[in-house]
Amino acid sequence: MIETSSFFFSIQTVYFYTEVKNPCLMKETLHIYTRVSTTIQETDGTSLKTQKETGIELSKKLNMNHQIHNEGGSSSSKDTLDNRPVLLNILKLMDDGIIKNLYVWNTDRLSRNQITWYTIRQVMVKNGVVLYTSNGKHETTDFMENMILGILSEVSQYDNQVRMERSRLGKIEKVKLNYWRGGDCTFGYGLNWDGTGNKLVENEGESKWVRFLFTEYSNGTSLKIVKGILEDNGIKTRRGNEKWSMGSLQVILRNETYLGYDQFVDKKTKLTIRNTVPQLISNKLWEECQQRRKLMLMRKNQINRTSKFYLFRDFLVCKCGTPMGGRVKTNKGIQHYYCPLQERKFNNSYKENIKCDMKRCLNIPSTDTFLWNKIIDILSDTIELKKKLKERTLIGKKFKSKDLKYEIQSREEQIRELTKTKGDLEKGLVEVETNKFTHKYPSEEIYHSLRKELTKQYNHTKLLIEDIRNSIRQIGTQERWFDWIESFGNYISNQREVPDTLWICRPN
Repeated sequence: MIETSSFFFSIQTVYFYTEVKNPCLMKETLHIYTRVSTTIQETDGTSLKTQKETGIELSKKLNMNHQIHNEGGSSSSKDTLDNRPVLLNILKLMDDGIIKNLYVWNTDRLSRNQITWYTIRQVMVKNGVVLYTSNGKHETTDFMENMILGILSEVSQYDNQVRMERSRLGKIEKVKLNYWRGGDCTFGYGLNWDGTGNKLVENEGESKWVRFLFTEYSNGTSLKIVKGILEDNGIKTRRGNEKWSMGSLQVILRNETYLGYDQFVDKKTKLTIRNTVPQLISNKLWEECQQRRKLMLMRKNQINRTSKFYLFRDFLVCKCGTPMGGRVKTNKGIQHYYCPLQERKFNNSYKENIKCDMKRCLNIPSTDTFLWNKIIDILSDTIELKKKLKERTLIGKKFKSKDLKYEIQSREEQIRELTKTKGDLEKGLVEVETNKFTHKYPSEEIYHSLRKELTKQYNHTKLLIEDIRNSIRQIGTQERWFDWIESFGNYISNQREVPDTLWICRPN
């Protein structure tokens, strides 16, 4: 017995031709095609094993040799010949007159798709192939048997559609009860079985790295550096890979699940269900990261092309609103910041409705020196910094301990009111989704408009609650800032020299 796969088509074909042309081989061969619909069944192996053993047993009863063709796990959701290389090779061998007897567990192992199944049947009829299944023998050249095969195919397809619909409805019911829909959960979370289903819970071993990623990214650390740190610490991706891709990190940065709610959208009905899950990062940190992502996307054409480090390029914006670019050609004495609007328009019709009359460039060394010294001057003026700090802190208002206690109580009351508002907004979002599902809105635009506005108010309320809680934590510790400002001012006043990393390559 020789087992074949898609990697050994050429060897397989040589074997078949040798078998057919060798007059010493008297027995016919029963070709056994095995396939399961999911990789889970393939890993488990039971279904494949059953198909294989049943086929071998049948070959013995028929006094035939046997040949195994294992397709492994192949999803029936995309039931075409494009993702079935072993079956394609079988059809080729049928056309070559090599395969005359084929066994499959059931006709749906070949295909549940009407067009694909018709193609396969046409090849079998054309070449007089006898098909064996667990239901018996089918002479494809007999018009009655051919009709029966067609009926069996229709039944298999109907059964598959019913099973898919049951699975879809079952998934929706799970999600409505705040259970996980199935498959891999989001990185940073784990699954906890409560006797009925799995619920998303925080995975503390991963969640700290989610917070690390968001915090470092908001502080300006490049994703390449974060990627290296994750790999150096042996942190694996959700699928167990030791290497992280830049794309997977970007997916985490834009995944709103970390804000404390998981959203499921049914592809067929567009039903949207939002469930509450543990919140891993603050709304404020989320907003900071999204702002940086937005800035990076605006600059992606420059960032992807440049290998230079520019001290202030990411903070300069032309008067037309376009982020400034940087250009350095040391052999020609060129080193300046400039508005790249015109070259972007030329390349990809960027902002065609915007015009810029900025013709001059900024010399990079002079601009960096001027801006750097201005920053040092501002940060060295500790008197002005303390003045601003007093204006923004309770200490500056000279509250007594009794007043501070009253202020804390007042802010806690604000939190209670905002929490109530947040709960009302959550109920409003649920009501909007319910009305959408029961078709109470005359148009999709009304639904999307209401949902967008409620979501905006909900996120804003969460931000306000976070800010007030942070301000309460800061009360009692603000006095330390005054001592720190004095020492920081003394340190920063001695940093007049522009960093000498101005022209080094951007770190990997």
